Amino acid sequence: MPLYDFNCRDCQQPFEKLVRNETEVATLTCPTCESPKIEKMLSLPAKPVNAPATGPGCGVGPPCGAPRCGRLG
Repeated sequence: MPLYDFNCRDCQQPFEKLVRNETEVATLTCPTCESPKIEKMLSLPAKPVNAPATGPGCGVGPPCGAPRCGRLG
């Protein structure tokens, strides 16, 4: 079940909602003012839990030069 970001067009209150399927979006209302005038916002994907702490490009080989690259030359 994806978590989507929404914004109420009446009270301008942002909120998140777990949505089981796209047809459920048509029945959603604002949790603050209960208006049905909501819009789905563009959401960025969450950072994976198992992502390396040093960031991308810090794998095998010479130091990558990234600010948080912990590998020494």
